[in-house]
Amino acid sequence: MWTRDVFDFHGRYYTLTGNRNEPKPVQQPGPPLLIGGWGNRTLRLVAEQADIWSISGPPHNMLDYITERSAALDDHCAAIDRAPRTITRSVQYIVSYDDPAADRKTITELIAAGVTHIVLSLRSPYPPQAARWLADQIITPVRSATGEF
Repeated sequence: MWTRDVFDFHGRYYTLTGNRNEPKPVQQPGPPLLIGGWGNRTLRLVAEQADIWSISGPPHNMLDYITERSAALDDHCAAIDRAPRTITRSVQYIVSYDDPAADRKTITELIAAGVTHIVLSLRSPYPPQAARWLADQIITPVRSATGEF
């Protein structure tokens, strides 16, 4: 799909005949592969194939569980002789407008636990100038405190 002009695919659930994918990806050999999930079979697949691992962050999955699942991913990497650091750890985090200090603390803890890609989600209704609020209340203070993010 990323290397040929026209291709066929015959899989278990889908069949594509004479398919075209344009434009081709800028990245070579293709865009980074992100796989989300936290079950053992999924983590094994992440270790084998993914560039980025994504897991839902707090409040869905708490820091201790994310840390435990990250260690399980490291074990899967060791089993296939892959360096765990070659996989970006990504978390989606839902920001609370009511307690930005708690958000900053949680995000700082995620960074300390090895998460290097954090997707910040805002819930509607959005406050006035939501992006500016996010930058001023969350991003800039976390960057100043950690040198990351």
